[in-house]
Amino acid sequence: MTELYPIVVDLDDTLVLTDTLHENLITLIKNNPVEIFKLPTKLTNGKAAFKNYVYQNSQLEVDSLPYRKELIEYLTAKKQEGHKIILATAANEEIANTVAAYLGIFDQVLGSSSSHNLRGENKLQAIQQYVGKEFIYVGDHSVDLPIWKVSKGAIIAGNKTSELSKELAKHNIPVIKLFENPKVTLKTWVKAIRVHQWLKNGLLFVPLLVSFNFLEISKLLEVFLAFIAFSLGASATYILNDLWDLSNDRKHKRKCKRPFASGVISIPKAVKASIILLTTSFILSYWVSPTFFLIFILYLIITTLYSLKFKKEVLVDITILSILYTMRILAGGVVSNIGLSYWLISFSIFIFLSLATMKRCGELVSMADSPKNSIVGRGYSKSDLNILWPLGISSYIGAIILFGLYINDPITISNFNLSEGLWGVQLVLFYLVGNLWIKTKHGFMHDDPIVYLIKDKKSLILIFIMIILFLISHNGINFN
Repeated sequence: MTELYPIVVDLDDTLVLTDTLHENLITLIKNNPVEIFKLPTKLTNGKAAFKNYVYQNSQLEVDSLPYRKELIEYLTAKKQEGHKIILATAANEEIANTVAAYLGIFDQVLGSSSSHNLRGENKLQAIQQYVGKEFIYVGDHSVDLPIWKVSKGAIIAGNKTSELSKELAKHNIPVIKLFENPKVTLKTWVKAIRVHQWLKNGLLFVPLLVSFNFLEISKLLEVFLAFIAFSLGASATYILNDLWDLSNDRKHKRKCKRPFASGVISIPKAVKASIILLTTSFILSYWVSPTFFLIFILYLIITTLYSLKFKKEVLVDITILSILYTMRILAGGVVSNIGLSYWLISFSIFIFLSLATMKRCGELVSMADSPKNSIVGRGYSKSDLNILWPLGISSYIGAIILFGLYINDPITISNFNLSEGLWGVQLVLFYLVGNLWIKTKHGFMHDDPIVYLIKDKKSLILIFIMIILFLISHNGINFN
């Protein structure tokens, strides 16, 4: 196509892999949660006024939005050829202007005002008035069909490129180029809800294991249902946490690739998935037992408060993490009706406090060559390593000592035929966690220590040795 037609580009879900209104809503609620109760009344004033209100009361960081890079490169090349590039969007005009200023490739900007929503036919009228009747349009939705049908060519983005292309072919509108969204597969959702983190909920089985009641099928099934409930509920909170942290995650070199931060999965789909997971987890947890349901609700409240507020508080965050881990063990004891040793609970708090501190140390060590001084979205700076190293290692040593007291507990001695064998478990545990701390010091701890454990062959071998020693300690050794 040799004519230098103006290229008119949509913003939401086209130029960016997200909807700026949804992004603004998250920022608005994040800055002032009370606003969520005002939104329904604001919507009665009309969509344009609603968008304007949300924008005026939020702060969208346009530099961190998930832009469709291939499209921007294409538009940049077309601008160099002589095409005028126009941004025309139903988003608030101030957002449009801010995005245009950031990208620096647009010759003109059309957006919704506080009284006029630039969508569908309204957008078409604005384009024809300010751009002319000959143009190429870049969009992603069937609502743009009236614009495409009078255009000189279509560039289609999004996840419905095939359907839209077929529709435009009926009207003899040439499709110049397609920009498809990344495919959302089962693997994408598995990553989004962090199924690998479900391993942490295996702590619910600890009371069954240490009491050697794991062969009781009825108790095992109840704990398994509790495990599923905890896992689904945790995944729901992971989604909400990721939505809450969109801006921070997009500035992180690894987290920016997460399905929500990268725009692969939309915000509405994320919210819907979280509601489904949370509802299912409530039903399952209450089915297990009302007491477990209350513990589960308390766990969700604490983890939500952690996500919204306390994860930014130095030391408070790692303390809460250790409590959340220990709550899983306590919940498992409630479900299986098994009492837990005071020393075992104390050991749990200290070992998970050490691992939580290890995670923060790993994040700070990985920033050694970075110009940034603090962890994005956290309250820690590089200088805090001087405090975190001794805190984490002393918690680890404290956990080892508490495990020794657990071994000497009369209840433990009565439950094991060869309780002395547990000292072997303690030595291997000492080496296992100590090795993790050394890995952290050398900059190899790029992820959650629990996740690292299941990926590291050496750690898995050590865990297997501990299990064997634990079983030998319980059953004893028969030389006959």
